[in-house]
Amino acid sequence: MPERFSASVASRHLSCHASANLDLAIPGWTPPDNDGDTKASIKGTDIHKILEDAAAYTPREMQGIAEAMAYVAALRQKRRFAILTEAASEGWWFDVPQKPKTTADVVLYVQDELHIVDYKFGKIPVEVHGNTQGMYYALAFLPLAPKAKGVHFHIVQPFANNIDSTFFTTVELEQFRLDCLAAEKEIQAGSTVFQPSDACMFCPANPHTRGAKGTPKCQA
Repeated sequence: MPERFSASVASRHLSCHASANLDLAIPGWTPPDNDGDTKASIKGTDIHKILEDAAAYTPREMQGIAEAMAYVAALRQKRRFAILTEAASEGWWFDVPQKPKTTADVVLYVQDELHIVDYKFGKIPVEVHGNTQGMYYALAFLPLAPKAKGVHFHIVQPFANNIDSTFFTTVELEQFRLDCLAAEKEIQAGSTVFQPSDACMFCPANPHTRGAKGTPKCQA
């Protein structure tokens, strides 16, 4: 049967009727095995899906998503980085049989340089400097760049107009490693010492937490 008219083939059909009847026009003609599934067409389909999903957001949110993508694209243009997305690693420095797992949004690395990008889409700005979540990521992925003198950590939070970066030196990360081990030792020993701080924001015992709340509430 003739190939059906469609938007994508209209130009070809208008200019060459035989292209819609190739089996008649060319004796013995058979379609290619990968018809419609070339590398370019598969990538095109994937990108269409990304843009289709993004179009469901508000114009401001779409601009924020585009800003986040542009930031990461600019980072990638600096060097020939290897890239990992939704990258899995572990807290290798903990002396336990099952190391705690962690996942970073984007990791870019070469032997002497490492960047970790953390996407945030809330509207309350998250501080990048001294960010312990960032330090944990940095330490977890540091083995990927054995010659690096530290790790570049980026928070990309476009809906809060907050795109910023910092650099954690290997000295800072070593101190963070020691602090983690000291805290874990006390926790495993059953420590119940309260020490309220900004970290209380998401604690389930906090009566004002932004997350799920348990009972009774913390009085500290």
